[in-house]
Amino acid sequence: MFSTQSIDECSDGDAAAGQPGEADARTSGTAAASRVAPRVVTTGRKKVAERHPVDSGEIYGTGERVELEAGGPSGVRVTRHLDAVDAAPANVAFLDALAFSVVPPDEKSYTWVLEQMQQFLAIETIEYRRGLFGFRYSARIGDGVGVVAWGGESQRGRVFFSLMGQGCSMVKDWPALQSWLEQHRASIKRADVAYDDYEGRLVSIAWAVEQYQNDGFNAGGRKPRAECFGDWLDGEDSTKGRTVGIGSRASGKYARCYEKGKQLGDPASSWTRIEVEWRAQDRHIPYDILTRPGQYLAGAYPCLVVLNELQSTIKTVAKAAQIAYDRAVENAKLHCGKIVNLMLAVVGGDYAEVVKQLIRPGIPTRIEPYSYHVRQDPMMLDHQLNGALS
Repeated sequence: MFSTQSIDECSDGDAAAGQPGEADARTSGTAAASRVAPRVVTTGRKKVAERHPVDSGEIYGTGERVELEAGGPSGVRVTRHLDAVDAAPANVAFLDALAFSVVPPDEKSYTWVLEQMQQFLAIETIEYRRGLFGFRYSARIGDGVGVVAWGGESQRGRVFFSLMGQGCSMVKDWPALQSWLEQHRASIKRADVAYDDYEGRLVSIAWAVEQYQNDGFNAGGRKPRAECFGDWLDGEDSTKGRTVGIGSRASGKYARCYEKGKQLGDPASSWTRIEVEWRAQDRHIPYDILTRPGQYLAGAYPCLVVLNELQSTIKTVAKAAQIAYDRAVENAKLHCGKIVNLMLAVVGGDYAEVVKQLIRPGIPTRIEPYSYHVRQDPMMLDHQLNGALS
C-alpha cells in the first residue's frame, strides 16, 4: 500500500488551465453547421468538398485521418485518428508516457484510482501538492513515476492519472491495463511512443535531418515545421546532446529525435531516441496503443516504417541507470577520492573500516529515477554482468 510524504496546502479555486489534451484546435472561417455533412473522413490536405470549405492549416497539418461532423461551438466538430501499420512488429517501440482521465464508480475519487493502479505498478509514496491542469488537488506519485489530480466542479468527478517514463517502465501487464481502461471507459489524454537505437546505427540526428529534408516526416499533410535544441554548434562533436523537434505541440502530434545517452551524461554515447507524442486535442487515442505501440509509431510518419529492432523497457532502464551510475562514481571519485586514500592510510589499509565510516543509507539523486528497478536488481548496474543487454 502506498504511503504519503509531505502534504502541501491545496488551493481552494480551480486552476485556470484546462485539462491536458483538451485544448481546442479549431479553425477559423469554418462553414456553418447546416452546410457541413456529418462524419466525413479524409486525410492529408484534401478538402472535404468545395461546398464545405475547411481550413487545411492545423486540421490537416498532422496528416492524420480527420472526421468532421456538425456541432461544436465553431459549427464543426473535428476528430483526428491515429493510424497503425499492421505489418510492423507491435513491440518495435514502447510507451514512455501515458495519461488518462476516468470517472470512478459510486462517487469514489482518486484513492480508488490509486488502489486500482496498484494492480499494474508499485505505488509506494504519494506527495500531495496544489491544483494541477484545472483540477483542484494533485499529488506526485513516487519520484518521477507520475501524478494524480482530482477535484473541482468543472471536472464532474473525473480523476486524471499520468505516468512518465519511469512509471511506464514499471507497468507489469500492458494488456491488463488496456482492458481496465476499456472497462472503465477511460479517456486517453496523452501517449508517447519511443524507439531507442543504442548504437546510433539507424536512428541518429543526421538521419533525422536527412529524413526531414526528404519529406520522411511528411505524413500526407503540409510539411511540418522543424526546430533544433541543444549543443548544435559543435555538430557531430557535441558532448551534451542535440534534439530535433518535428511538428507542433499545439497540434497534439510532435516528434522528437535526440541524443539520449549524451542527455543522461555520457559525452561519448551514440544512444539516440526517436519518439512521437500524441495529445487528445480533437484527437481519439485508441486503447490498443498500449499493446501495439510499434505499429502506431510506424504509422506516425513514413520514415518510421523502417524501424525494426524490438524494444525492451528493462534494457532501456538498465542502460540509463548504468550511465547515471558511472557519472555518480566519477563524481564521488572527484570529490571524495583523496579523503578515501587518506582514510586508508589512517586505518592501516582496512577497507571495511573506511566503508563503515563513509556509508549512509539511500540512493544518489542521479540514480533515484531508476531506484525501483535498481532495488529489484542492483546488479543491473554492473556492465560486465550485463553484457547481454548490449
